[in-house]
Amino acid sequence: MKPRPIEETSETPDLTPMIDIVFLLIVFFMTVANMQVQQMVPIRVPIAENASIPDERGMRTTITLKSDGSLFFGAQSILIEDLAGLVTQAKLGSPQLKVYVRADAQVPFKEVRKVFAAAAAGGVPNVIFATYQSDK
Repeated sequence: MKPRPIEETSETPDLTPMIDIVFLLIVFFMTVANMQVQQMVPIRVPIAENASIPDERGMRTTITLKSDGSLFFGAQSILIEDLAGLVTQAKLGSPQLKVYVRADAQVPFKEVRKVFAAAAAGGVPNVIFATYQSDK
């Protein structure tokens, strides 16, 4: 029987599988980011001189209040009477839940306070308010 010849191997590894995985990850994150943006209800966010971005955002559910008075929990249209119950249900699924309130610049603050009160009644007193930072 003849001895088999020794196969020559390359010193450089094959990077094709790694490149494929990186491209798949890029596609995945672009798709998820696009879905996240589409779920936002369009509003005109108010501008604040002293606005700051929190260091730790954590898991936050979004509540949006439009200028016409309509209220949204995520992308779902709701009534203010139902908000505390929805926040309570969301908190059961995620005990560290926090609330992110997006209110149109034309909404009177007394209406925004109702949203804050409903979130607190639902067991989530940690609420941040969406604003743009001014140029000052």
